Amino acid sequence: MGFNINIENSKHPDKVEHVIKFFNGFSKIMFRLTKMVLKLTPYGVFGLIANVSAKYGLDTLLPLGSFIVTVYIACLVHLLFTYGGLVFLIGKINPFIFFKRVYPAMVVAFTSRSSYGTLPVTLEVIIQRLKVPEKIAHFVAPLGATINMDGCGGLYPAIVAVFVSSIYGIDLSITQYILIIAISTIATIGTAGVPGTASVMTTVVLSSVGLPVEGLALVIGVDAIVDMARTTVNVTGDIVVSLLVAKSEKELDEETFYNAKDLDLIKDI
Repeated sequence: MGFNINIENSKHPDKVEHVIKFFNGFSKIMFRLTKMVLKLTPYGVFGLIANVSAKYGLDTLLPLGSFIVTVYIACLVHLLFTYGGLVFLIGKINPFIFFKRVYPAMVVAFTSRSSYGTLPVTLEVIIQRLKVPEKIAHFVAPLGATINMDGCGGLYPAIVAVFVSSIYGIDLSITQYILIIAISTIATIGTAGVPGTASVMTTVVLSSVGLPVEGLALVIGVDAIVDMARTTVNVTGDIVVSLLVAKSEKELDEETFYNAKDLDLIKDI
């Protein structure tokens, strides 16, 4: 629909003006709703944590340190081996040079915790630092910020599911593990690129395998800490895909890529 609206807007802008205004207004309303929910989230989290702590004891909160470390290790492994491997094996690009070029976007993603918020820097990194054509960057990066959520929709819900099952003493079967993998993979497409939405997808995974959804309250308190790592994974994935698409379309000028000077984009952020 968006594609057709753009075509019609270029030919008859007066006829689709009201449609564009409607969708822009609806988008603003949904973002406002999301912000309101996020503002109320801490109060709800406090109530959930108090309820769980009173029922199961404060000892249930001690493993959070290991949970945070596990999430960061998983994200780091995904960054270095999955994305680094794709860049090296398929893109035929030195991974060390790649990560050196894209670090400004990774830093902004880590601090902002928003794929949408990082998008301007992501595009600048893809176009100026990786020398990917604008037409590819402007198509892949916004699409990736919408449907490519490996950190928030894939890694995080799966780790939380295993963590909750351990806390509650529930043994997961092989079928449940397979189901967690399948649902988490699908969730990477449906997670929005704003802070806090990973928790929504996690509830879907927990309920699908029969785990107590209230167990999520145990980790929501540290959500901001792990969300930084999750968002970094998401944004880096968008950049990797842009590079690989340019490579597959034979539109990546590797000579320019290797000879280009590293722009200090981080100062402009």
